[in-house]
Amino acid sequence: MSNSDTAEIIYDAKQHHGDLAKIQNLANQAFVPKTDNPKLQGQALELWSKNSAQMDDFLRQSMEKIRAFQLSKIKRLVDNAFTNVPFYRELYSSCGYELGCLSSLSDFEQLPIINKSLLNTFDASKIVNAPEHLELANTSRTSGSSGKPFTVYSDDEDIILDHLQVLRFYNSCLKKPLQEHDWMYMLHHAGLAFSSLHGKYKTFQLPDLLPDTPLGEHLLHLHPRLLITLPSYLPMILQHKEHLKNSGVEAILTNSESSTQLERDYYSKVLGLPVYDEYSSEEIGMIATQCGHENYHVIEDGVYLEIVNADARGFGNVVCTDLNNELMPLIRFDHGDIAKKHTSDSRCECGSACTSLVEINGRRDDAFRTRELEVVPSASLLAAIDDILITPDKTLKRFRLIQKNSMTIELITQYGDKPYKDMTEILNELRSRLSILFGYSIILLHRDVDELPAQKSYKRRSIVREWELD
Repeated sequence: MSNSDTAEIIYDAKQHHGDLAKIQNLANQAFVPKTDNPKLQGQALELWSKNSAQMDDFLRQSMEKIRAFQLSKIKRLVDNAFTNVPFYRELYSSCGYELGCLSSLSDFEQLPIINKSLLNTFDASKIVNAPEHLELANTSRTSGSSGKPFTVYSDDEDIILDHLQVLRFYNSCLKKPLQEHDWMYMLHHAGLAFSSLHGKYKTFQLPDLLPDTPLGEHLLHLHPRLLITLPSYLPMILQHKEHLKNSGVEAILTNSESSTQLERDYYSKVLGLPVYDEYSSEEIGMIATQCGHENYHVIEDGVYLEIVNADARGFGNVVCTDLNNELMPLIRFDHGDIAKKHTSDSRCECGSACTSLVEINGRRDDAFRTRELEVVPSASLLAAIDDILITPDKTLKRFRLIQKNSMTIELITQYGDKPYKDMTEILNELRSRLSILFGYSIILLHRDVDELPAQKSYKRRSIVREWELD
């Protein structure tokens, strides 16, 4: 049966709840995007069937070929934006841009950098390619540091390409590629664009994981090959270890929240499964994915990534250009994150020739800074917490580390029972470790609470900088 013959079939993945009432109730709370319809599912399935092998080969091309592909896409993207998007026409005219003047990526990197705050000052009709299509466009909203929501508009082609890149990442985490009948299991409030492709490559989604959710029992019912989750849920997943082991899950993927390699290694060891991380955003989509050698590889056919204004240690601003969203071009978009590129140009042992990120430190507004304004790697901060508070202590439920100023850090803890040793000793050890990271002695404050203060974002933010830089 062709895709056109099945165009009106609606496959409801939520019905596979295994007669587990708590699973059914949670699954029914999951948001269904308007993209999850038979027409777009069919288009995505057809493209995946034809192009999945070529998409995989793309990542193993030489860097010269990858850059040539990106330059071709960027030339078209920039010229279209200059011609059809009022915001870019005004912005680029002010710096002397002319149609067809880009001859290299170096030329491109001379164009102005933009951000959410700037785009939010313009009416939507001024920042999109075809304002007459806005009412029908796909939208996603994300909150900025100012608290003002930012809306991203995208067309169907962009949604489909993003989904195919997700499937490619999923395949890279498995020894054998996904088969049409396979299930994926997602513990996340934000699901995929498609719950299946006409009943193939199916995803079962729970928007939340609660202490009494019969996850293990449901995993045994579905036998998914992949489990995609927020890092926050890993401790609860651990409670279902035996069921997880017997369900056939082959790998766990994490996204949306910061987690350390040490944390992922720990859960990988105790669960007996590889754990891979993903770097993505509402604005751009998937940006980089982790391989088995712990490198984050940039999705070079979906995004052109720059590290701008890097400090002495190589940490700089993440600036992204979305290569697929022509409806609302995001060109040299300051993502608000900081990261560090791998210094070696050699191909990764996994076979990928794509740009490798050694470390991603999350939102730049939250990244700790020294008094010289150098970045203190979030991964190093979290590793200190792991070593001193978490690994030796099973009573710590939650924590938050807050930078008050260049000299002062506050640790907020929520314990379920007494700490494993005297708190003064723990704090002295942590203060010493943090002082080494900062390069000078810091003041460490501490308060223990019954519940951590609520945060505006759904994301787990365990590293927060309140110190506003001048």
